[in-house]
Amino acid sequence: MIKKKTTKKIQTVVYTVPVKKESDEPKDKARIINALNSLQASEGWAIIVKILDDNINYLEKCILDKFDPVTQQTLSETEIDMARIKRNLNIELKNTPEKYRKVVEDTGTKEETYDPYYQTKNEIDLATLKENRR
Repeated sequence: MIKKKTTKKIQTVVYTVPVKKESDEPKDKARIINALNSLQASEGWAIIVKILDDNINYLEKCILDKFDPVTQQTLSETEIDMARIKRNLNIELKNTPEKYRKVVEDTGTKEETYDPYYQTKNEIDLATLKENRR
């Protein structure tokens, strides 16, 4: 017996992005701040923060002990530096909603770059330098 092929039609949804007007700026600012406050109050963000806190604690233990408890290996200076960078990135990510809310409150506009990770080697070097000064 030959089975007949069935095809499903996929419906495409088109969303038109409204053009931003200058008069929309205050409303946009309030909307962004409210969205960031909602994000921080959500259960999902609480889970993300818990994961990030666990990562930060793990990385701090690796940095202080110079030993990775998971792999049971002693860490080299390069690996310790990488752990410091990862720790800083986790802290930055954890503070992202509050950081961007402050930017919007202070400047009245949102930042164009939402990427919490360092973009250049220079930014990594500066972060490492700041961490080593602590």
